[in-house]
Amino acid sequence: MINNRKTIAVFMNQVTTGYRRPFCESVNATATALGYNVVFFNFMGLIGGKHRDYGEYEYKFADVIPYGEFAGIIFDEESFNIDGMVERLVEQMKKKAKCPVVSASSYMEDFYNIVFDDTSGIELMVQHLFDVHGCRKIGFMSGPFYHPDAIRRLEAFRNIMKKLGLPEEGSGIFEGNFWFGKSEEAADFFLSPDRERPEAIVCANDYMMMGLYKSLKKRGVRVPEDIILTGFDGTDEGQAFIPRATTVDRKREKVAEEAVKLIDAVCRGEEVPKLITIKASLIVANTCGCKGIDYKAEVERINHSTEQNRTVTYYLGDVIAATLKMNIVRSIGDLEKTFRDHAVNFGGYRSFTLMTYVDDSGKTSLEKGMVMPTDKVYPAMLVDRWGDFEGCERRTISTTEFLPMEKDNEPKMIYVTSMHCGDRCFGYSSIAMTGEGVFNEFFNVWIATLAVALESLLRSNNIQELISSLEDTSVRDGLTGLYNRRGFETRSAEAARRMHRDEMAGAMVIDMDGLKKINDHYGHAEGDFAIRKLAEIIGSCSAGGKIAGRTGGDEFYVFVPCCNESIIESFRNDLTNKLIRFNKSGEKPYLLDASFGAYLHEIGPACDVEELLRTADERMYEVKQKKKNRIAAANL
Repeated sequence: MINNRKTIAVFMNQVTTGYRRPFCESVNATATALGYNVVFFNFMGLIGGKHRDYGEYEYKFADVIPYGEFAGIIFDEESFNIDGMVERLVEQMKKKAKCPVVSASSYMEDFYNIVFDDTSGIELMVQHLFDVHGCRKIGFMSGPFYHPDAIRRLEAFRNIMKKLGLPEEGSGIFEGNFWFGKSEEAADFFLSPDRERPEAIVCANDYMMMGLYKSLKKRGVRVPEDIILTGFDGTDEGQAFIPRATTVDRKREKVAEEAVKLIDAVCRGEEVPKLITIKASLIVANTCGCKGIDYKAEVERINHSTEQNRTVTYYLGDVIAATLKMNIVRSIGDLEKTFRDHAVNFGGYRSFTLMTYVDDSGKTSLEKGMVMPTDKVYPAMLVDRWGDFEGCERRTISTTEFLPMEKDNEPKMIYVTSMHCGDRCFGYSSIAMTGEGVFNEFFNVWIATLAVALESLLRSNNIQELISSLEDTSVRDGLTGLYNRRGFETRSAEAARRMHRDEMAGAMVIDMDGLKKINDHYGHAEGDFAIRKLAEIIGSCSAGGKIAGRTGGDEFYVFVPCCNESIIESFRNDLTNKLIRFNKSGEKPYLLDASFGAYLHEIGPACDVEELLRTADERMYEVKQKKKNRIAAANL
């Protein structure tokens, strides 16, 4: 698939978002140490909070993945945000995977499971507020009451409150949405004059805590002086926030490490438990008051962030410029060059490939619009910055092979993304990074831009194909597919103009014998078949630069630039032998025959293509007349 090493697959939505980045880095570090490749199937899902179109068509890609080729699969069910995708992937894994599948975010039947102990995390947090801060009035901001994580965390809150001899409902339970959107309602709820103000509020994740902090601050409430806030999940955003979040470290990196080690143990034939539980630990910071804010460090961090923002602005300009270039390219080669020259702002990478689907006729998804994937792909783009594909032949491969084979055997970290625009399927892209880190968010912009550029290129190709088809119709004979008179005269004249004065050219005229008899006895449909069959035979004899055309009802011309007697004789023998083979086959109740005339001469002012054909036609007529005379003599 990649090289001779075993490969672990990771199924995840938006690998650069939230906890996913450190999770991926931990998978990479552990897999590299154990000698495995890693392929991350990076689904995009819901983009920007509203745009569902891209993610909703990713389900098609789930059927392309070669599940049976992996040494193990790590599945992050929790990250997916498009309805039905989890079910689709689980169905395919159960049906096709021959390796251990590890669920790394929630418990799933029939798989190995590495589960974070939400209960112990909530218990630790409430116990910390109770023991260290003396809090007795504790509120809880839950996630959606139907969500599995929210259900477990709320139940744990009620249980620990009861265990500590406090009311199970604490100072109120508010249903949030695991995001910022309900922070204003939550602030009004906990500060309502109808209820006792809490001393602390435990939020079921960091995002709700950050939103609630801002809403409380707007109302003049100080954190932690007036109300302590805590989060959950230990996100990077929570630790970058000012004040830094006191939260529960969900140990995503540890889960990732254990998932890879579990797969390795199964591959080595060891017995491993079906369920591994990761215990929680606290991150004690500013929002509970255990640690004060180090303003000097925060100023330095803000200054660094300002520098990063300038870099982002610079990179954004690069992306805009490249986007304009990518959408006016005329070929996939131009698109590859644009990517090679401009795609440098999402992190160091070794290689990038775009695998386009190929249908049974050999057409790629850039030549023919496809709404479903095929079982073959072609590397339409291959940007190789480290020489990983040196000597690699670009060829069509099966989706079981999935990616071109690399020449070296180092462990690789590759990220694969479906390439489609609306319901149009193009294929999938892969990018191999130079280190254990994940690309930054600019790569997602490149993917979206590429998808639009591919759609534009397909439409351009279709327009060109239509133009070519219309042009072809004007110079091709509708019955036989050979050139018509106009096409033959144009192409033969072009070929003659390219010849040198002293070069010989040949012309051949072929006229079907007995067409009227076939039409009279067997009908005009059979006559048309006979014409098509003779045209097919003439076409098969006309390789090597010969120009063949049907110029009349049953008359055919062949022009041969750079000709000699041997070429003409070879054509005549080939034509005769193929007619004999067809007649011997007994396919038809009549004989297919033709009269042949040829003329060879230098091309020049004294003898042009028309003159060659005129002489060849006279010789053909002589042959036809002799045949008629023989038939007449035989009938006397």
